[in-house]
Amino acid sequence: MEKEEFGEGRWISGLIAGDREAFSKLYELHSPSLLHKLNQLLPDEDSVLEIHQISFVRLWDIRERILQEHGVWPLLHTIARNLVVDYFRKSASNEAVRKALLTQATLYYEMEDGSDHIESMTEALSAAIDRLPSKRKEIFLYCKFQGKSYEEAAEAHGVSVGTIKDHMAKAMRFLKSELGEKLFALLVALVGLWVNNR
Repeated sequence: MEKEEFGEGRWISGLIAGDREAFSKLYELHSPSLLHKLNQLLPDEDSVLEIHQISFVRLWDIRERILQEHGVWPLLHTIARNLVVDYFRKSASNEAVRKALLTQATLYYEMEDGSDHIESMTEALSAAIDRLPSKRKEIFLYCKFQGKSYEEAAEAHGVSVGTIKDHMAKAMRFLKSELGEKLFALLVALVGLWVNNR
């Protein structure tokens, strides 16, 4: 085990320095775990393979920012998580909202696999969002789920920025009353992570 960890540490040093052979070794080491994780989250093989490939390309692109003591897997996992959330975020369907919430909540709680507890929380979050009036829900998802500004939302919906602000304020009040303090705080944290990671 120590030999394996030493080997990975050496490969990480090589990756940071731009050594493609070290990158290949890390790819071989972590590729199966990432494929397994993505197969649990995504609905089809094409999406799994695409996000798997992009994750490693992004890892190479940001190699100089890797912290050796943290290893490669947490960073690779986070890159893939963000890509999965983006994948679901492209659709504003109820199922896409639920899956994106679940993906983010699973990492938020630093758990490798979803649990019944996380499932039930994300079901409650997505159900509350679904109870918003249709136009308000659309604006809420556009701003919070897709990370758009109020100005972009106003232009897209043909209304004033003030109208968007009013819809958002009412949506947040409604969700807070529906979810309670704890779940509402989780929702705010998750959509904040989405926007910050775009």
